[in-house]
Amino acid sequence: DPNRNAGVLNVNPPFSDNVPFSISTTFSFLSAQLQGVNNTPVLLQPPIDFGCVGEPFIHNPNAFDIDGDSLYYQLTEPRAAPGVKVPNYIYPNNVTTQFSSFGLNDRTGELIWNAPQRAGEYNVAIMIIEFRQGFAIDTLIRDMQILIKDNCKNKAPVLDGGKDICVVAGQVVEFKVTAT
Repeated sequence: DPNRNAGVLNVNPPFSDNVPFSISTTFSFLSAQLQGVNNTPVLLQPPIDFGCVGEPFIHNPNAFDIDGDSLYYQLTEPRAAPGVKVPNYIYPNNVTTQFSSFGLNDRTGELIWNAPQRAGEYNVAIMIIEFRQGFAIDTLIRDMQILIKDNCKNKAPVLDGGKDICVVAGQVVEFKVTAT
């Protein structure tokens, strides 16, 4: 795609609209008789997500592999063309000088930014590597938009309800939980 959106805060600022957009997938054609069939993972969550200034942002691509292969996730830099990283890329938490943590769980794919400090649009890329029997067989890159808003009216609830509970499988557990 020849151009990204204008005003992306962490891609070649302030000229992100001059940077092409590129995603890629590598796919292994396996021997159906020896190794079984191979399907690439499907990402069930859209690649555009919203967050709020000062609130934790959490995104999970919700990847699913119908073959039951293992998936491993890692942050990568967005691409302008195959093998070419976008110019002047910085991770979203480094756009301001205020501290916020930013990371990705390599096993679940959960992206956590705690917490955005500046409203605007950001780009992030996640590489998903598919493994079968300990060998990497596929990769795909998700390039996504994160739109951080100021003055969000929908705040995360505060939960009050209980202590850690140890229970034997099959037993019923009941307790009250309140949310404000």
